[in-house]
Amino acid sequence: MAEEILPLRRIVTGYDAQGRAIVTMDGEPPRRNVRPGGTVSSLIWGSEECPAEVWTDEDFGDRENVIEPVPDGSWFRIVDFPAGAPGRMHRTETLDYAICMQGACDMEMDDGLTVTVRAGDILVQQATSHSWINRGTETCRIAFTLIDSKDPVDGRRIGPGAQKLAPLWPYEGEQGLPPVRRIVTTHDENGKAIVMTDGPAPQRIKRARGNTSTLIWGADETPCEVWTAEDFGLRDNEIEPPPRAHWCRVIDYPPGPGRMHRTDTVDYIVCLTGEIDMELDDGAEVHMKAGDVMIQQATNHSWINRGTEICRIVFVLLSGKPQPQRR
Repeated sequence: MAEEILPLRRIVTGYDAQGRAIVTMDGEPPRRNVRPGGTVSSLIWGSEECPAEVWTDEDFGDRENVIEPVPDGSWFRIVDFPAGAPGRMHRTETLDYAICMQGACDMEMDDGLTVTVRAGDILVQQATSHSWINRGTETCRIAFTLIDSKDPVDGRRIGPGAQKLAPLWPYEGEQGLPPVRRIVTTHDENGKAIVMTDGPAPQRIKRARGNTSTLIWGADETPCEVWTAEDFGLRDNEIEPPPRAHWCRVIDYPPGPGRMHRTDTVDYIVCLTGEIDMELDDGAEVHMKAGDVMIQQATNHSWINRGTEICRIVFVLLSGKPQPQRR
């Protein structure tokens, strides 16, 4: 019997011939592959250099859907794990953000160590061995961003081991949605894959317009550092990453107006809960709802929540090539 392929909406932004920010693609991604065991892997986008290319018309989601990105590269894919799908132990030399969009799934590591991720959780995987096993009764959908990471020193996979999680930052005003559960993996002194921290992502900042910004992780270089004890989620939560760097953050948008802005980045975007409008140039808009994903290629935009509930969105901002000339 053929495997069921669940619907998936991908939105891509870019510029038209007059230099206006527009939606260039809106629909199913072109590469949706059924893997052994019934998992469905949908390639959303990717890059093969850092800073990433954002000024071509190429659909990077139509590249060959191989597991690991090239040096200095990245992949953004959605994987559907059907109930009962067996796992496969593997690892890549990458820093991964695994964003659980729906359902639940167990991630098994060395020596049978297992952590369960559920809808809304984000796992930061630092080049550790792992296997995804869906022991539930429903399909689990996870968005993965893989970014090239540093090789281990002298080939020895020695990590910092488990670390104490920093306390949750003070937060003024109404709490809104619960804090984001963030799981971070690493290696111990024997080279075993383990959990480094597991709990609320500590850095939550209330912005002036009422948005709540939670920095999940990041890197100030590519290939990324994955062999230290540093909690990169405690870095200064600046909007745009430095050159050859990236940020992963969650923003909660309460009902209210937006602010037009742009960054020299390619953004991998996942709408986790709620719905929201994104305005582009000349009043053009696109509506996103929970489960939609977007690729934003350095376009002017403003997020406007015209609903009655908070909308939670995950952003991975990758350093992009500067605009060749202002359009």
